[in-house]
Amino acid sequence: MKRYAVLACASLFALALTACQKEDAAGESPAAQAKATSNPADAITAAAQKLKEGDVLAVVQLSVPPARYEKLKTEWKAKMAEDPPSEEDKLEFQAMMTKLTAPDAENTLMAEAEPELAKFDTEIAPQLPMWIGMGQGFAMQSVNANADMTPEQKKQASDVITAMVAWLQGVKLSDRALVKQAIGEAVETARAIDLKTLDEARALEFEPAMAKFGIAFEGVKDILKVYGLDLNQTFDSVKASVVSETGDTAKVKVDYTLFGQQLSTVSDMVKIDDRWYGKDTIAQIEKELAPAPADAAPDAMGEPMDDAAPLDGQPEAAPADAATQE
Repeated sequence: MKRYAVLACASLFALALTACQKEDAAGESPAAQAKATSNPADAITAAAQKLKEGDVLAVVQLSVPPARYEKLKTEWKAKMAEDPPSEEDKLEFQAMMTKLTAPDAENTLMAEAEPELAKFDTEIAPQLPMWIGMGQGFAMQSVNANADMTPEQKKQASDVITAMVAWLQGVKLSDRALVKQAIGEAVETARAIDLKTLDEARALEFEPAMAKFGIAFEGVKDILKVYGLDLNQTFDSVKASVVSETGDTAKVKVDYTLFGQQLSTVSDMVKIDDRWYGKDTIAQIEKELAPAPADAAPDAMGEPMDDAAPLDGQPEAAPADAATQE
């Protein structure tokens, strides 16, 4: 599941609910995928627009070369069979969905939340500014100490942390009207997802599952918007321009607005079969699709090969230490 969560948000920001999302309308045709990814900058802005639409399937299709996409689809059922949920997990999921989709779910959930909100107001809210400040300090230290991040990546991460803290400081988390509205969005989303059990969810094929993720993602956006964070405005604000392009690699400057702040980053892109993709995304896919060491094909001397050969269309020299922020 980890890989699919990464891929769903890979094209721009690394995310994850609305009833108007049409499952049968999700995804991009092969021709549309080819057109959208024919230019490194367009590949980023196209993914941003699909995130705005909540079309997670299209984001995956735009982020993954066709050959790899087919491998993801064929592996989906096998992945679902791994680490099956416990009976306790199944019961908890069923109880949650039953509660969220009940006829009077909004009022019931609001009544249940009231004691916790009162506790928040008296015990947590007075300490919240201090905790936010401490969290900001720890996050900044972690970024600065990360030896795998470039100076540009560290600046980007620091800018996002600063902007997020400014947003958190102004959010009225226990405002009853906002909480009730957020609960309403969650309930509407659960009804739109229309999955009663974990077994039902895990039985979905890849593309229908991505459509369900799209509904969930739309719901998350709706809940965040209640608290003043409009991710659709962020996706609309994305502007991408090619900084440099050499052969099958390119650097793209991405400007966008998040938490009310103007931010920018530089994304590394690679060209595969005349289409452009995030280098970091491709590196992650190659890692996930590579056979386990015990299953690796032997070389001519009968020893397992250290690295899996790239799939058809992958440039041999494309580095795997990408810094793409898609």
